[in-house]
Amino acid sequence: MEYYNYLKSLHLIFVITWFAGLFYIVRLFVYQIEAAQKPSPEKEILRKQYKIMTYRLWYIITWPSAV
Repeated sequence: MEYYNYLKSLHLIFVITWFAGLFYIVRLFVYQIEAAQKPSPEKEILRKQYKIMTYRLWYIITWPSAV
């Protein structure tokens, strides 16, 4: 019973992190759609950067907090 509060705190942190990742990944998808409407050189740079950001958000922050 002595570890209950620590586990509960970790659970709360992971749930908050997971929800933050879910909300932010939607925003990154919107940014990718907006980048598709930009001129060609700017579009390629933005899409590459948003792809990296989405990968890092999903596989480094959101997915581990859900597990």
